[in-house]
Amino acid sequence: MARAKSKKVHPNAIHLTVASVRRAMQFYQDKLGFKVTATFPDAEKPVWCNLVLGGQAVMLGELPSLQEARQFGMAPDAIELLKQDARAIARGGLGTGVAYYVQVRDVDAFGKRMKRKRVKLLTQPKTQFYGIRDCQLADLDGYRLVFFSPAAEAPPPPAAAAE
Repeated sequence: MARAKSKKVHPNAIHLTVASVRRAMQFYQDKLGFKVTATFPDAEKPVWCNLVLGGQAVMLGELPSLQEARQFGMAPDAIELLKQDARAIARGGLGTGVAYYVQVRDVDAFGKRMKRKRVKLLTQPKTQFYGIRDCQLADLDGYRLVFFSPAAEAPPPPAAAAE
């Protein structure tokens, strides 16, 4: 690994396959406020990185070619999974059906910061009946990121459908 700024372990993390780690890493850093804690194989031409925001980790990685996978020492069963992933991605787009929840101190302030950085919100900050206030955006590869804060007071849940 090229860069490891912190030895702190972040217990929950998601790995997102992206078209370009360098491009995605810049978006997560410059627009969303994440900090890079590690890159592989180096910081100049990363094919994987780990980013952290408020103790929550996101790993971004490019899908390696079969040749690269073998060079990286991937086991045969991992290479089979890689082939399955490549076929699935070829059939659809990256990010389809994935939503990652990231807690922030103040979702309203976060939403305003996104507007200043010209990041389009899919939903404006709103208090949900299940106790969070959230807003949503899509990253450059189509992954939905839901930034949230605990709600001061939640509205009542929607009425149950009449039976």
